[in-house]
Amino acid sequence: MKVTISVIKADIGSVGGHIAPSRRLMDTVRAHVAEGGKGLLLDSYISHNGDDISILMTHTRGEDDEAVHRLAWEAFEAGTEVAKEQGLYGAGQDLLKDAFAGNVKGMGPAVAEMEIEERPNEPFLFFAADKTDPGAYNLPLYLAFADVMNTPGLMLSPKMSKGFRFVIMDVNCTEGDRVIELNAPEDLYDIATLLRDAERFVVESVWARATGEQAAAVATSRLHNIAGTYTGKDDPVMLVRAQMSCPATG
Repeated sequence: MKVTISVIKADIGSVGGHIAPSRRLMDTVRAHVAEGGKGLLLDSYISHNGDDISILMTHTRGEDDEAVHRLAWEAFEAGTEVAKEQGLYGAGQDLLKDAFAGNVKGMGPAVAEMEIEERPNEPFLFFAADKTDPGAYNLPLYLAFADVMNTPGLMLSPKMSKGFRFVIMDVNCTEGDRVIELNAPEDLYDIATLLRDAERFVVESVWARATGEQAAAVATSRLHNIAGTYTGKDDPVMLVRAQMSCPATG
């Protein structure tokens, strides 16, 4: 069965500066997703990393689904009202638009999604980072999916030995999304050259060459250029599949 894993993250208010959401703010977002997700989601999990609230969801509606994105957006709007009532710092600061427009991409929240053919046991990892940008994941992804000294499965597994395709975005390109696709191990040095410049070249996704399946999705965008000027850090989220044709969690 095809399943979509979606994580949507936003900073909509914090106690004492950029520290953490209030308990009532978290409860409001959690209750909104639980109620609105009935009949829409398979499952959900609400968490926070620093002052960023992440809504992790599984469903069968594919990527960029309007109903799923609207649910997250409206949960953040409901939370923003609570943040304003409580006088929290930065209430609604990641909601850069006034109205929902189909999906949340380009509207402020960070998004990472992947539609997969679910395996009998489907392990995946969810990463959240605060006070940084998506380039923070460059080195971990390079080590996990390209460095045999870190991941021996790249030598030992018949599927993993075929390598992985890295989709890398130039986030400094303001005219549109400029992406570069490189294959490991053939383009190993080229991949390393780009990823060393973590403020410009950022991994957007990783794909298993043996199966064609997506192995990782990063909330990579030109978010800081949406308003034409640098508007803040991106505080990215990331999804990574593990085991079988992907690196083991160990």
